[in-house]
Amino acid sequence: MSLSPRRLILVGLAVILLIAIPLTIYLVQKQQELRGRAAPSTTLSVMPATKTAAVGQTVSFDIVVNPGTNLVSVLTLVINYDSTKLETGASAFVKNTERPLDLIGDPVYTPGTITANLSTGIDTTNAITSQTTLATITFKALATTGSIPTEITFDQTKSLVYPLGAEENLNVLKTVNPARLTITGDSAITPTPTPTPTSTPTPTPSPIPIPTISSPTPTSAPGGGGPVNQNPVCSSLVLDRSSSGTAPYSLTFTASGTDSDGTITKVNFSFGDGTVQDITQGGGIGTNTVNAQVSHIYNTAGTFTTSATLTDNSGATSNSVTCSQTITVIAGGTGGTSPPVLATPTPTIEPSGPSETIVGIGLIGILLTIIGGVILLAL
Repeated sequence: MSLSPRRLILVGLAVILLIAIPLTIYLVQKQQELRGRAAPSTTLSVMPATKTAAVGQTVSFDIVVNPGTNLVSVLTLVINYDSTKLETGASAFVKNTERPLDLIGDPVYTPGTITANLSTGIDTTNAITSQTTLATITFKALATTGSIPTEITFDQTKSLVYPLGAEENLNVLKTVNPARLTITGDSAITPTPTPTPTSTPTPTPSPIPIPTISSPTPTSAPGGGGPVNQNPVCSSLVLDRSSSGTAPYSLTFTASGTDSDGTITKVNFSFGDGTVQDITQGGGIGTNTVNAQVSHIYNTAGTFTTSATLTDNSGATSNSVTCSQTITVIAGGTGGTSPPVLATPTPTIEPSGPSETIVGIGLIGILLTIIGGVILLAL
């Protein structure tokens, strides 16, 4: 029994419906599953958590992500360190080549900060589903830390983690874990030999001279009688927002000052929480007028006194008392002034996964198939 063209078309439409409907249902369920899994449960860590190195040595740390319940696809890493204790080279940040990771642009190095963007690409099977080492960072130890180790950590207000199939701009980063580095001296202390005592000869008496009164001879000023170096003057220390907030509380400090007879070579910021930072470039450093800027995050509650000190080309320093601010930080969840909400930047590569476009195409296909079948039946 042969089928008429009309029946062949109807059979074809029925087959299309049988394929399109389950496919659309599958895509919708997959999208809902991915969105349901997306939640702030991802952790970024610097590992190992503790380490010791000597001044002059290089030391490396791994950057590790634990995705939690998410399928991580795009990351923006903002890593902070103390530039007075550590320095980085142009290739300090090296991504893990054993994972299918793309480095979006080159890492950006500024004093005290490294910024890097990573993506798993458009292949959804490459999404990060378990604890993974993303990269390795290498530092050179510059100065001893004493009893308080220096920290390498993430800026939680700027670091971003995006999962597959989530709502646009949903940052699922929940926790950051820093590493602490203890830096010891660069060499052992060489003992000073103890001189062997010798017998003291008996002095021969000599006639006591009769003192004569003479006019004192004036001494010249240092440098052959030139003018005495004037200390630089720090005129102000300005904050970009309120001096009180909830931990973790991020502030930007701007120190302004002048030197009347030389140039300013360094601005030292002491944040009152055991962290100090020297600014030796930018902001007018190298001239007689500076406006040096630096950012700092207070991660613990307390009251801190932040001060800025200027150093000129002759080694003279300014009075830090004239450039100081008192910062009050309270623990999170206890009320008080909250830090301002920062806008979350849009990632360079949008998280990939089944999209509304694919689901929409499937629904349109079903609708057109039904309409076509109704028209044919009406003929």
